Amino acid sequence: MSTNSGGLSRFLRRVFPVVSTLALAGAVTLTLARPAEGTRSNGLPELKALQEIEQLEYCYAAGTDAIGGGDLAKGKQIFSRCFTPNAPVLIWEAGAAPGDPPVVSVPSAEAWADFMGVLFAESGYVDTQHLISNIRIDILPGGNRAKITSYLIATHIVDPLGSVQVAHGTYENEAVWTPSGWRLSKRTFRTKAFMPLEAPAP
Repeated sequence: MSTNSGGLSRFLRRVFPVVSTLALAGAVTLTLARPAEGTRSNGLPELKALQEIEQLEYCYAAGTDAIGGGDLAKGKQIFSRCFTPNAPVLIWEAGAAPGDPPVVSVPSAEAWADFMGVLFAESGYVDTQHLISNIRIDILPGGNRAKITSYLIATHIVDPLGSVQVAHGTYENEAVWTPSGWRLSKRTFRTKAFMPLEAPAP
């Protein structure tokens, strides 16, 4: 027993200083790795930011389709979770040349919601479905702003059994980090094609 106890004592005397040193080094590493106040670090925080920014695209589609279904108030409520208060929305029509001005330019998501409410009603839409895909996100230096590109296929339903209008295009958007999380700060859409589709006569 005395031999084993002596060996154990010698082992612990060698190991404890090493463990203490490693623990201290770990504490220092964690302290140094912690980002400065007001900045965003790489790694998991960046992955979380990418996920939150991606969700803004789906939030926008949900708000638009609420308006397309006739519920303007719900659409505005959803948009309040997607946009900063004064985020402009700009739309270019299909076939526009690179230097052409947008055909629609409104100063905020609320104004855009009002515009769509009138447009959808006057166009005779009874529902809409906006599918957003191919989302690419570039978080800019500093970590508090981002650029987003995505594709759209939008179906505007006039008659569920016989008539729709389909739009294709590209969104080029901007987002910013706010105290409430990531929000869209600018939204632009360049229409690639817009066409009516009618069911053949019976």
